[in-house]
Amino acid sequence: MPLRPILLLLALLGLTLSHAQESETTEFQHGPRPPNSIFDPTSFLDPEIAVQIAEPLAKYRTNESIDVIVVILNTIGDAPPEHVARQFADAWCDPLLNCIVLHVPGRKDSPWIIPGGKIVREILKPEFIQQNVRDAKRRANLEPKEVGKIRAATTESADLLRIWMGATIHRGEVIKTEQFKMRTELEERHRRMKLLIPVALASIVLLTALAYITTSSLKKLGPRRFPTPHVIQRLGAPYAGGNDASIDLSPSHARHPR
Repeated sequence: MPLRPILLLLALLGLTLSHAQESETTEFQHGPRPPNSIFDPTSFLDPEIAVQIAEPLAKYRTNESIDVIVVILNTIGDAPPEHVARQFADAWCDPLLNCIVLHVPGRKDSPWIIPGGKIVREILKPEFIQQNVRDAKRRANLEPKEVGKIRAATTESADLLRIWMGATIHRGEVIKTEQFKMRTELEERHRRMKLLIPVALASIVLLTALAYITTSSLKKLGPRRFPTPHVIQRLGAPYAGGNDASIDLSPSHARHPR
């Protein structure tokens, strides 16, 4: 195959991939992730409060790989909070496990705690997640002010991710332990079968030999019964007897003188 078409094909493929990457990076309208994990374009939070919320988030992410981002928007229109939060999570968050604390000032049902990531989608049970999120949001809403609710929601979110991460790790360890046990049992069964096969074969050979020896011995001994008696007649008499009979074998002239 000529080299020139291959080079052209590779060039076209490279342009396609670079265009796809540029589309993915420029598609999200809010730009890169904020360094403090708080997206607050209208400065709803005071700088001091923002620092108080951001510092624990940075520690969670660095020390425990717990990824929580606070997003504060003036409005989300008619869009579902989950849809808006998913856009931020897909653009900025750890794909394994994350949580968006979404707040719209003035809305009574805000802030929302919206977890995401592979662990949430594929490992944990939806009803378990929903119950945990409802409980966390209920505790956060106990705060009287919006700022307090946001702070409480971030803490609750971090706690949820920590619990879920631990449960996932524990589940993985349990699965590995069970797999190790099953593999050990199978190996032990295989080892026993390897030992039993020669023993079984030896037993079959031994039993066959014993059966052959026993059969041969019985054939040599003959039948186990009394032999049939054979009657021999005496002097032509049909029956035995004549114990007092005698025979004179002297010449007849001696027995009968003239």
